[in-house]
Amino acid sequence: MTHNFFENMYASRHTYQDRELIVWPTGGKDLASVSYTGKDINLKIAAIRQALEALPVQNGQKVLLAMPVGFNLICSLLAVMATGAAPVLPPAKFSKAALLKLLHRSNIKVVLLADKPSFLFRLLGKVLDIKLLFIHKQSADKAALWLPPEPVSPNQPALVSHSSGSTGKSKQIYRSHRVLQAQHTVLKAIFPPLPAQRDFPLFPNILLHNLSLGITSVLPDLPWADLTQLKPARIVAQIKQQQIDTLTGNLYYFRKLYAYLQQHPDVMSQVQAIGMGGSPITERLAHDLKEFFPKATVYIIYGSSEAEPIAVRKVGSQKEAPHKGYAVGAVYPSLTYKIEAIGDVVLPDGTAHSVGEIKVQGAHVATSGTEGWLSTGDFGYVDEKNVLFLTGRKGNEQLHSGVQHYQVEHVLRHQPGIARAAAQATAEGFDVYIEGPAKEIEIRQALQQYFPAQIVHRVLFREQLPVDARHHSKILYSNLK
Repeated sequence: MTHNFFENMYASRHTYQDRELIVWPTGGKDLASVSYTGKDINLKIAAIRQALEALPVQNGQKVLLAMPVGFNLICSLLAVMATGAAPVLPPAKFSKAALLKLLHRSNIKVVLLADKPSFLFRLLGKVLDIKLLFIHKQSADKAALWLPPEPVSPNQPALVSHSSGSTGKSKQIYRSHRVLQAQHTVLKAIFPPLPAQRDFPLFPNILLHNLSLGITSVLPDLPWADLTQLKPARIVAQIKQQQIDTLTGNLYYFRKLYAYLQQHPDVMSQVQAIGMGGSPITERLAHDLKEFFPKATVYIIYGSSEAEPIAVRKVGSQKEAPHKGYAVGAVYPSLTYKIEAIGDVVLPDGTAHSVGEIKVQGAHVATSGTEGWLSTGDFGYVDEKNVLFLTGRKGNEQLHSGVQHYQVEHVLRHQPGIARAAAQATAEGFDVYIEGPAKEIEIRQALQQYFPAQIVHRVLFREQLPVDARHHSKILYSNLK
């Protein structure tokens, strides 16, 4: 019996050979797209897999996927996984120098490319003894079409990705076949598939989950290399044209959609569920989206690549107070968690909660430590209703008068004239950085409603605050000036 996570897709594509499983936009003015059935996907995977085995690629070997987000990338990832090798996804917006460092550091000897590489790149490959595989025109023998995946150890890496780098340098994240399977099982339990569901995922890794269940994935029509260039009008038109049932995205993505819909009101009653994650989600946005998606249940999903999800909150009619931090719901029951206390968060009513770094362990958690605990880098507390609140990030966790920086930022993000806010903990208090036209006196007055006045040291205005390259939502505190 194989432990290869690809077994899920292998079984699914047999069942859904004629079903439209991936819809990828072409980027044209008319919102045209290309549809791929289970059979289409299988043909492409089989072709790439056959080329990999001809190299040959060994069981457990790392293979770098140096190509843009697209159908070729997804099929390449699955083909590498099917051979028993480990696909490696590079960091967001990686440079050529970073690519060379990654190849050397990870001892990668095979690189898959969508397009034919330049002469210099091919020459470099020969010098470094790296095999370059151009997958665009690969074709498969009929005998290779339905080969089952290679058996692997359940603890063997199934996917290697990179963190956003919001607390320092981007790091590699190893998810084993066992962990990927456990994450898939948890997501299926929390979000059971709908009949003939059409999902609209911003995060391409959701495709693995959808393909395993036979769910149709319609990819947003946006520039994957630079999310800041997305055009919300196209996204809204796509959601309507494709009759989307469910959609997921991050704070930046949904802020863009909401700002557009405020100017061009449109009600999309066919949408049944919205999942928001990737970075802390403001309370106001989670509720305001319901104006344009009236029948959608909104979920705030807290997790990471190593542990997806840690907590899920179904957003009800009652709003949580922003000064308490970011409410993300109860920790998922199958997880064990602990909070390594550094002090107490003290709320305006005098209620105190022990706050510290959140650590989790469980079947769907990827860890490298011997004790099996994942240090999330997030700080928070659990209230009397068993709701987890996020209050800070590692490297900026210092408390001032019982307050952490996320609490300050969440309050500010609900004030007019503030596009982004960051609170940097210093010895004197918080230096508050503002992106937007708000006035200092208004900022201080808003904060004094909830926090001791002395905790705000300086209020500084910047044209743009530094954020991570992947989500464009997480503040890079070390880059604040």
